Amino acid sequence: MRARPLWIAAVAVLVAGGAFAVYRLTRGNELATLRGHDGVVRAVAYSPDGAVLASVGDDQTVRVWDAKTYRLLHTLTGHTGKVRALAFAPKGNLLATAGQDHFVRLWDWNAGTEVATWHVGEKATECLAFSPDGDTLAAAGVDKLVHLWGVTDRKPLRELKGHTRHVHAVAFSGDRVIAAGETGTILTWGKTGTSPIQTLTAGHHHVNGMAVTPDGGTLVAATGAGLLAWELPAGKPKGISFIGSGLGRGVAVSPDGTLLATPHEDHAVKVWDTATGELKATYHGHRDIGTGVAFAPDGRTLATADADGTVKIWPVPGK
Repeated sequence: MRARPLWIAAVAVLVAGGAFAVYRLTRGNELATLRGHDGVVRAVAYSPDGAVLASVGDDQTVRVWDAKTYRLLHTLTGHTGKVRALAFAPKGNLLATAGQDHFVRLWDWNAGTEVATWHVGEKATECLAFSPDGDTLAAAGVDKLVHLWGVTDRKPLRELKGHTRHVHAVAFSGDRVIAAGETGTILTWGKTGTSPIQTLTAGHHHVNGMAVTPDGGTLVAATGAGLLAWELPAGKPKGISFIGSGLGRGVAVSPDGTLLATPHEDHAVKVWDTATGELKATYHGHRDIGTGVAFAPDGRTLATADADGTVKIWPVPGK
């Protein structure tokens, strides 16, 4: 087993947009640590062009970082409750965020300005996803529904029913919508209609996160029993054993579909081979529970969110 290198750090303090941003470059597992949030960071994502990284958290802010220099570019304010979810549109400069204040807010992440709001019921939103063409935004959470919204005309489209408890994860596979949550049931809806057309099960375990491979052929879920995978669109279990995956708090798939990354309650970050389930790397450096994960579009780095208020950047093995 390779000896872990000594932890050596250099700290830099930058002033960006009137706010202080602190990051720590390391010679340990992580490449950098981004500090700025006051409280738990709930989610993190890269823009499609890889230019920026966005993070959201309990301090009610959305923070936009330069993905190369880690400089804080914008602190976006407007939410009046904890921010729990975010998603970048697949094209343009649109970023969606949501949480406990019952609003999805859309931002021009390049300009650092809010461009639209969408009131989503009277319950907290826990997950967001854009359709591959960027024309539809899905939001789901405590009210058990998946809400679909037209991005172009900014009008509600449909409410998808079927879940009986909180929805923790939502994703698109082509024109299908997939959502899962507390019951361990994963439901799929078609292009039209409000009733599910397919039901998958993760047993009685919560589904904390989901990801669909870029080719649309595999769905992976982070559950209380570890990682599980299904073939799409058939919904057949793939039977891959991700030994040691345990309770993952989320899952992300690499741009080429070959790797998965998961943050864990034991503070570790793990990287897996999508096809075989082989554990490719285990990274240590978080001081608290990992809460979110995202690969950079070039596949060379990944970012994780932490309950200790930080975002960490990690190398991707083999890149």
